[in-house]
Amino acid sequence: MKEGEKFKMEAITADKVKMEEVENTDGIFIQWLLSEKEGSERIYIRRFTLKPGAKMPFHKHGNCEHLQYYLKGKGKVRMGKKDIDVNQGDALFIPSGVPHSYLNTGDDDLQFLCIVPGIDIETDFL
Repeated sequence: MKEGEKFKMEAITADKVKMEEVENTDGIFIQWLLSEKEGSERIYIRRFTLKPGAKMPFHKHGNCEHLQYYLKGKGKVRMGKKDIDVNQGDALFIPSGVPHSYLNTGDDDLQFLCIVPGIDIETDFL
């Protein structure tokens, strides 16, 4: 943060943050909970919501690794050639450059936090 700049010293209420549909998907939404707008320089936090049956296509991020924490629901994450079942309370690390996709396998929303470096993230859909 540059000298003289201020960051927001307040809690962020996720349910009040704008939901945007993720490009190249149907039924998948993103909310930016923490980014440069809140004064963060090194960490961004995003909340993803996948409606029942929603699938995010295979993609990779060549310039960042990320950590995910699953808030609710159940699903399947494909990393490379491996399928990983995820449930509420699980955490998952995805290394930089590893292709991955998501599928909501439950009857309710699948929701997770995705913590990434505070950079312009490169996303390549495969």
